[in-house]
Amino acid sequence: MFDFLFKKKKDTKLILPYKTDIHSHLIPGVDDGAKDIDSSVFLIKKLSDWGVERIITTPHRTDETFENSVEIIEPKYQELLLRLKSESIDIDLQYSFEYRMDEGFIRLRDNDLLRPLSGKYILVENSFIQPLWNLDDLLFDLKLKGFHPVLAHPERYNYYHSNKSVYKHLKSLEVLFQVNILSFSGCYGKEVQEISIWLLKNNMVDFVSTDLHHKNHVIAIDQFLASSQYRKLFPLFEDLRNDDI
Repeated sequence: MFDFLFKKKKDTKLILPYKTDIHSHLIPGVDDGAKDIDSSVFLIKKLSDWGVERIITTPHRTDETFENSVEIIEPKYQELLLRLKSESIDIDLQYSFEYRMDEGFIRLRDNDLLRPLSGKYILVENSFIQPLWNLDDLLFDLKLKGFHPVLAHPERYNYYHSNKSVYKHLKSLEVLFQVNILSFSGCYGKEVQEISIWLLKNNMVDFVSTDLHHKNHVIAIDQFLASSQYRKLFPLFEDLRNDDI
């Protein structure tokens, strides 16, 4: 039933398996994503080309590196909306944050200053260097406040790869998993690719998103959407929750 997406015609667009992207870095000049507003517009146009109709972009919020806040993001967001309107780019652009679970995150949580993706869904990430010793407690506290934690790119935390039971444990805590489409492409290496496919085949993937930062990501996603690997995986994306959030 999905063959119509993959017929090799010049006017056929290969699209992502959802219409709402919940993880990207499109606000200009605030993190390691889009560097300026022209870059932001370019990336947003590509998301539209891939069939995305709604974007919840997520600038980093990390102590000492990207200490972003609503006060910092809002003016740049409004400027970007005006630019999109001036170019007649019709897409629903919203923003939240990708929250590193650090001391700053705890302060925001305790002062009710977290900005969810939608409703009570909150995008959180681990350190890439080592696992959080108090991760279970942090997730439990989020649940107590009524949040639904969405763990960004769990496939990229290499320290989990040798112990897949950690993924099952996190799912038992009702943690939602957001896997990057780039991970399936092999962009982050073969091991990450294998884990992402394992998570997908074991029904652990709730959301897939681009985590789009720059033009190199665009090239990698374009290549993946045109690949036989994507065609094989596409039926497994049927139960994603992206468009329900």
